[in-house]
Amino acid sequence: MAEEKPRLARLTAIITQLQSKKIVTAKDIATKHGVSIRTVYRDIRTLEQSGIPIVTEEGKGYSIMEGYKLPPVMFTEEEANALITAEQLILRNKDQSLSDHYHNAIIKIRATLKNSQQEKSELLTTRIQIRNNLNNAKTSKFLIQLQSTITDFRVVKLTYFSLDHQLTERLVEPFALYTTNDNWVLIAFCRKRNDFRSFRLDCIQQMQITQERFEPQNMTLQQYMEECQKKWFATPDIPLTHARFTFAGNQRDKIMKNVKIEPFSIVGIEVRTTNKNSQAAKDIAELWQRFMSENLQDKIPNKTDTSVYSVYTDYEGDHTQPYTALLGCKVENLKSIPAGMTVKTFAGGEYVKITAKGDLMKGLIVSEWTRIWSMELNRAFTADFEVYGPKAQNPANAEVDFYIAVK
Repeated sequence: MAEEKPRLARLTAIITQLQSKKIVTAKDIATKHGVSIRTVYRDIRTLEQSGIPIVTEEGKGYSIMEGYKLPPVMFTEEEANALITAEQLILRNKDQSLSDHYHNAIIKIRATLKNSQQEKSELLTTRIQIRNNLNNAKTSKFLIQLQSTITDFRVVKLTYFSLDHQLTERLVEPFALYTTNDNWVLIAFCRKRNDFRSFRLDCIQQMQITQERFEPQNMTLQQYMEECQKKWFATPDIPLTHARFTFAGNQRDKIMKNVKIEPFSIVGIEVRTTNKNSQAAKDIAELWQRFMSENLQDKIPNKTDTSVYSVYTDYEGDHTQPYTALLGCKVENLKSIPAGMTVKTFAGGEYVKITAKGDLMKGLIVSEWTRIWSMELNRAFTADFEVYGPKAQNPANAEVDFYIAVK
């Protein structure tokens, strides 16, 4: 009898597993329960003999006959705790639709718990705090609807305000969703650009789900990510050819590598700003105008070279929170600081260096930061900076180095 208990628990778990997916393979079952394929065959026969209507699809796997459902199984205490913890994580995400729908779902799940489990779950809810997104800001509301368009293959019309302040309308074929730096991003085939693009959900102004269906993409999300990684970026908003699923050649002018930065000091002028409502674009433009019009570069003594550094530091959180922009030059020592200027010393550390080439007058800097914000970097948010050296002197064909602090 002692030997039958593990098998009875396994048989019950297999029934639950069969109800969770349309098709479950013998390998899936064997892997989950740590048994051999032969044992799985024997367990399936036992369930069939006990009256469970299991359908076997040769070469594919098993499923339970459509329409047949067993009463819901009870959650273990550990499973219930995992759900309560997930609730706190999801409620702190920035998409309102996900928070609302999960909250409604968890109410139904709580109803299936035993009284003792309900009491414990209520206590646990008050003893878990998620420190991300403390203000509980909600910046988007389209996640759940977009999930449906991915599975229903529906064309979506977007009104999109990009991070470089361009308002456009797009017809897109939703492909996948991912989250990075607390922001949700849609990967979709854009008919306007005739290629794949990434769209931040917090930049979507309006969304309309059309009645038109599209042909599903012959590509997995993993294949998309692997192609992106080959070109340095995890999920860039750059062309990905619809037919061959290879990246366009505009990445040939980009170089990225890990570097170690020694401590350094910058003397210059600064402004406190934020990326919200395009405030940084205005503030930093004014900072550059003052720096150039007052010829401040020549007034900074003890410079190590003639390069101009644009440093972003004193972050209150990530790049969506207020920070300080400092424009100036690297100096050898701090013996003489001109009146009206400020000095900041940075500890250096581990950085990712990205070299971008292009036309400064056509949004090269904003475009590159847009890509960086979408990258899967373990950012430290201590001090990030751009270096405008000799190769940046020609605005139409400039080469600018970006240094991103990482942990």
